[in-house]
Amino acid sequence: MRKNASDMTDHRVKFDFTVHFTNGGSLSAEDFRLDIPGADITDDQLAAYLIGDMRLLMAGRVDISNKEIIEEPHKRGAIDTRNLPEKTVDLSSGDLSVQELLALAESNSLRVIARSGESYVISRLVV
Repeated sequence: MRKNASDMTDHRVKFDFTVHFTNGGSLSAEDFRLDIPGADITDDQLAAYLIGDMRLLMAGRVDISNKEIIEEPHKRGAIDTRNLPEKTVDLSSGDLSVQELLALAESNSLRVIARSGESYVISRLVV
């Protein structure tokens, strides 16, 4: 089976990031690159992938800047963005009712930062 031209183009995302840990400290990088399956990735998906791929614990807010999608051969297999959280909810910085959390999870998978600082993924809920 022959691939069309758009299937033959590899995309990578180049970006700067800072991961802020809920127990103090941070981790930063500049011009970091990751393979992605298409020509776009949201900041929340990118943050969730970064945290999971690097196996970071107690990861809180992730600042992404200078994001640029580039055409460049993959260095490893592209990530599967279909299962990545599409939104981040930080419960440590405010009150959110269970009903509000469930409403958000009805339409999106979420990365939730608990008051304890732990980070969890809630898959899309069908109620």
